[in-house]
Parts: sequence; structure tokens; C-alpha cells
Amino acid sequence: MNPLLKHLLKTMEAKVVLYETFISLLREEWSCIAEYSIETLESIVIRKDEIVHQLKDLESERTRIMKKVAKGLRVSHGNLTMKNLLNIHKSPLNLRLAESRKNLLRKIQSVNTLNHSIRDLMTKSSESFRKSLVNLHKEGEIASSPYHANGKIQKSKKYSSMLSVDA
Repeated sequence: MNPLLKHLLKTMEAKVVLYETFISLLREEWSCIAEYSIETLESIVIRKDEIVHQLKDLESERTRIMKKVAKGLRVSHGNLTMKNLLNIHKSPLNLRLAESRKNLLRKIQSVNTLNHSIRDLMTKSSESFRKSLVNLHKEGEIASSPYHANGKIQKSKKYSSMLSVDA
């Protein structure tokens, strides 16, 4: 059982490290959105996708290990969570597994907070951009309109002038 628990611990610690990298990328993404830096944002999105893929692989590995542990403990793998495992099976690795579980939960909470922050920033940025476009469109209509706001006709603007061609 201990080799399985050691492998589980290594898998969870690897997930914590990947989540730290993911969190730093989320912070970079927030900065890029705030600065309207599309080129940098594209590379961050690609790196984020790679990390998400690695996290999925590690989660599959963790699930596979948990199934083996459940089989060894003769419990249903559907009901075996990390918290239950720590309560059911006494092991010298329990302290490290519990700490790794807490770290992982904190990292996931940080990711959720940053995701909400990024979503809010993107919403505000798109609203600001929309308002700017509406304002530009409205200003363009006013500038090209032959009428003043009070309804009077304005004099047409002359854009040409006489040019002398005598040499």
C-alpha cells in the first residue's frame, strides 16, 4: 500500500507545481488583457492549454491510483476521496498527503478567483470598447450631419481651394 501512497503523493505534488505555473500564467493573462496586448495573450493561452492538458493527465493518474488504493482497502472507489483515505488508512505519509491536499485546494481556489477576475476584466474591457465605438460613431454622424443640435442647417464646409497652375 505504501508504494501506491508514495506515487499518489508524488502525483499530487506534481499537480501543485503545475497549478503554481498555471496561476502565474493567469496573472500574466490579466496583465495582458489590462494592457490590450493581444500578441502576448495568444502565447499565454497556448501555454495555458498545455498546462491544462498536463493537469488532466495527472488527474487521470491520480484517479487510477485511487482506484487501486480503494481495491487494496476493499472500499468503493466512488466513495474514496483524499479526505476519506486519510481517515480510513493510517500511514506515515498521511501528514504529507493531507498537506498536499490542502495545498491543492488552495491552488484551485486561487485559480477560480483569478478566472473570475479575468472574466470581469474582459467584460469591463469589452463594454468600454463598445462604448468607445458608439461614441466614435455618434461623433462621426454629428460631424458629417448638415444640421446643428438645435435643428438649424449649418453652412457646408469647403474642402477644396483654388489652385493656380500658372508657371
